[in-house]
Amino acid sequence: MIAEVIPVKSNGHKPVILTVDDDPNNLSVVRDCLVGCNYTILVAEDGESAVQRADYARPDLILLDIMMPGIDGYETCRRLKTLESTREIPVIFMTALAETGHKVKGLEVGGVDYITKPFQREELLARISVHLHTRDLTRRLREANELLETRVEERTAELAQTIDALHDEIMERKRAEEERVRLARAIEQAAEAIFMSDAQWLITYVNPAFERMTGYCRDEIIGKHTRILKSHAHETGYYHQIRETLGSDNVWSGRLTTRKKDSSFFEADTTVSAVKDSKGAIINYVSILRDITHELKLERELRQSQKMEAIGTLAGGIAHDFNNILTAVIGYTELAQHKLSKDDAAARDLERVQEASSRAKDLVSRILTFSRQSDYERKPVHVMAVIDEVLSLLRSTIPSTIEIHRHINTASNGDTVLADPTQLHQVLMNLGTNAAHAMRAHGGILSVSLSDYDADAAFLSLYPDLAPGPFVRLTVNDTGHGMEAAVRERIFDPYFTTKKVGEGTGMGLSVVQGIIKNHGGAISVFSEPGQGTTFHVFLPKIVDEITRDVNSKEASFRGTERILFVDDEKVLVDLGQYLLQELGYRVTTETSSLDALKCFHANPDAFDLVITDMTMPGLTGRELARQLLAIRPDIPIIMCSGFTEFINSNEAREAGIRDFFMKPYVASTMAKTIRKVL
Repeated sequence: MIAEVIPVKSNGHKPVILTVDDDPNNLSVVRDCLVGCNYTILVAEDGESAVQRADYARPDLILLDIMMPGIDGYETCRRLKTLESTREIPVIFMTALAETGHKVKGLEVGGVDYITKPFQREELLARISVHLHTRDLTRRLREANELLETRVEERTAELAQTIDALHDEIMERKRAEEERVRLARAIEQAAEAIFMSDAQWLITYVNPAFERMTGYCRDEIIGKHTRILKSHAHETGYYHQIRETLGSDNVWSGRLTTRKKDSSFFEADTTVSAVKDSKGAIINYVSILRDITHELKLERELRQSQKMEAIGTLAGGIAHDFNNILTAVIGYTELAQHKLSKDDAAARDLERVQEASSRAKDLVSRILTFSRQSDYERKPVHVMAVIDEVLSLLRSTIPSTIEIHRHINTASNGDTVLADPTQLHQVLMNLGTNAAHAMRAHGGILSVSLSDYDADAAFLSLYPDLAPGPFVRLTVNDTGHGMEAAVRERIFDPYFTTKKVGEGTGMGLSVVQGIIKNHGGAISVFSEPGQGTTFHVFLPKIVDEITRDVNSKEASFRGTERILFVDDEKVLVDLGQYLLQELGYRVTTETSSLDALKCFHANPDAFDLVITDMTMPGLTGRELARQLLAIRPDIPIIMCSGFTEFINSNEAREAGIRDFFMKPYVASTMAKTIRKVL
């Protein structure tokens, strides 16, 4: 519902609104919206003239476009906020830029609101009315009190001189009372939470917005000390500073973390001013709170998005270099294995090297999967294997005062679920880390258990989204400090955390719950203060046996074609040349993409296939492929990369690339891909 638009009077004058936009059509639209609303409208067509006009005219509110020639709206707002004469004028941004980043930036430079073009007239008028009321409210209330006292004194003096003045005094008081009623109605209808307290900080009045924002009803909060709203998120000195500011005849403005009735917190932009009597003594404090919790959430989401983007970029660079190293390790290990008999001790050692290299390859893949937040691939997974891997990681990271116990009560082939192994790893790692955090002060026991669970009707009634069938139950238990009921009820809420600032984002358990639900499962928690915490994770079991890889001897994929092999790593070029020659191919190698282009250009028909790395100095693999195809459109090209973000199958096809494989690779992968293309 659109709020009623009530033009605000200021010292007997119509409110003055300065509209700033370089587009005359936009200025005309705003002017048409404000016609008939008892506002005086000023216009400016650029930031410089807007600052000058605001400094001269001192408008009551500024409607400011962002995209303008010269200085933009953000810089214009910054300059307005640096001038003493214009610092307190509220600025509402008007723009077609609707992204979160633009909104956050507008608020950071001092804007009080943000309206997106095209806008409705009712929305514009409502926002103007709210911010004019908010700005004028405290000043008018103070003036009304002082005016009332002055008028009462004057009428009392006149009453002693003549009884005839009694009627005038009564009428004046009636008008003053009507003005007070109008002010009270404005306060009652304000969107911001407003409350008054006496000189001892005992609450004497709250408006309906305060009740909605804090959860307290008027009857239970009146007479209470304002400390009932303290969150203890600020140092004691922070509140002393507020009192000192008010005691020096200044208005205090800042951010306060405020406690609700249910003990939860919200962030508020707060203005506190003192109301004094005619003798200068403080008789009341007026506080205005605007809930900015959602705005701060947007800021956090933006920072998180930027952080994950940076992590993905860093992980991609590391993966490319590391996969190049792994390619050489795996490739030369394979070559050495082929030269030894299976009974040779060195062959067994090399087999261990291959196993370690395979684990390193999987580790890089998991890091990349997490950093890019991409779609996940579900496949049959043994939960026991995930438990063993996570517990191995936890043992090296948690304090030695915490013991880790593992209990498996299911058959070795009865722990299979359809899941993404990376996400399952993330769930268990998060639960284990939280448990360790709860015991880090005094130590304790972290228990991880796995068992079969037959869901009965009572269980399924608690989780109606679950499908009937057998489940595996993963249990994570700690002997830490436990949780109060109020905390336990909110642990799966996004951004809710009991940790100190900087120790957690409040997203861990929310993400865990989301992952479990997406896998068709459920999660429950049991905890009491001093009794530790237990999480149960239920996941649907797969009864079909996992198809395991069999180390069978690969078929022979040989050939005699001519291949141009390009990679900027000399060790990989040597490896590729050896592997290809062993398969019967005639090989030409280059360690420079520019040299490879020259070689191909000199004799395009000398090659039947080109295999090129993706990331190289000079020309990237994609650029090299484009130029090779321009010379000879029918030349088959295979791309090789150490990071999947650099290329995917769709991009490869669009670039004319026949196929690609990822580093690190084994000889059989290369051989199969070559025969597939040729």
